[in-house]
Amino acid sequence: MRLKLNRREMLLLALVALAAVVWLWQPFGPDGAAPAALSRVSPEAATDPIPRIDLARLDEPPSDVEIGRRDLFAYGPLRRPGEAADEAAPPTPVPPPPRPTTTATPGSAGPPGSGPSPMNLRFIGSVGNERGVTVAVLVTERNEVLTGQPGDVIANRYRIARIGIESVDLEDVGTGQSRRIPLKGD
Repeated sequence: MRLKLNRREMLLLALVALAAVVWLWQPFGPDGAAPAALSRVSPEAATDPIPRIDLARLDEPPSDVEIGRRDLFAYGPLRRPGEAADEAAPPTPVPPPPRPTTTATPGSAGPPGSGPSPMNLRFIGSVGNERGVTVAVLVTERNEVLTGQPGDVIANRYRIARIGIESVDLEDVGTGQSRRIPLKGD
């Protein structure tokens, strides 16, 4: 079976073949030699001396800091257990004054300008054990599962105030508003 090509198709085939030849010929350059990027060893690397390893460091005393014992979030030198701190103890933080709480329905956004829009959370249940520890299970609109006990902050925005059998009370950390989310099953 022989294909019949018209003049336009023959011209297009010739241009594609020419582009392929130019594309394959280009890496080698006009002199036919491969560029340094394609060669395995560059000429400069072959003449470089072997780097010297400083073995004198082995005789130095070890560092004062023990590996794995430094607190990454504390600034300044490492303090050994029992060492006295040079500066005075930091002041005890004063708790902020209590904010008035309002009860909002799950779909309401509150007064205009009160902060970010409410996150769509669904309360799908709670789990408890014989010691009385109760954990709430919530799901976001993106199907992310959030869990927490009373007092925990979830989604970096809501503090769990109370976990009931059929609802959970959340307090918005930024605005202080309270929300009651009823149990929803699918």
